[in-house]
Amino acid sequence: MKRSVLSPFFGLSLLLAAFVAPLAQANWESASQSMEKVTDQMLVLVADEELRKPENIQPLMQGVDEILGEQVDYDYIGKSVMGKYVRRASDEEVSRFSGVFKDTILRTFAKAVSGFDFKGYETLPPAAESPDPDKQIVSVSLLANNGQTYSLVFYVVRDGDNWKLVNVLIDGINLRVTFRNQFANLMEKYSKVGSAIEHWEEAMSNVAEGGA
Repeated sequence: MKRSVLSPFFGLSLLLAAFVAPLAQANWESASQSMEKVTDQMLVLVADEELRKPENIQPLMQGVDEILGEQVDYDYIGKSVMGKYVRRASDEEVSRFSGVFKDTILRTFAKAVSGFDFKGYETLPPAAESPDPDKQIVSVSLLANNGQTYSLVFYVVRDGDNWKLVNVLIDGINLRVTFRNQFANLMEKYSKVGSAIEHWEEAMSNVAEGGA
């Protein structure tokens, strides 16, 4: 009796799995192509040794901005970094932090890529299919000229026909978690969202000089 009741649901789950699996794979391939394009452009950018000099961090940031363009969902990441404190923030403060945080992302990316002497890279196959085809993880292994390898892990979500970057792991460092902890520390110190935003740039300015 139980078998006859459950069998339609079992059949439906098999049908759903048969539909979702190829869709997830197709979406991962689309997402990986998007991130490979970003990686290719980054490699070309940092091949310019002049841009990699510490005094040229601003031109390098501009180059990173041109590559990332609309690829990064700064609003989404900014709200995630604010975490539970976003509920205390006004719309103006949320918008303001999104702009300030964009500078942090560009500076962090520029500092990270300028420190690598790239030889090439390899996009790694996914460890498992994403349960949500519109959310994908793309892992890239970077090979330096000295033989050392580094990793980039891109977390992306589908936005229409495009993929939006919502988090990155740079050689094991989760940027969103790192920045969220930093914002929480500022909130504990200053209590008010506006004050935390005001001190954010100061707290993160050491990124350009090699700080965390």
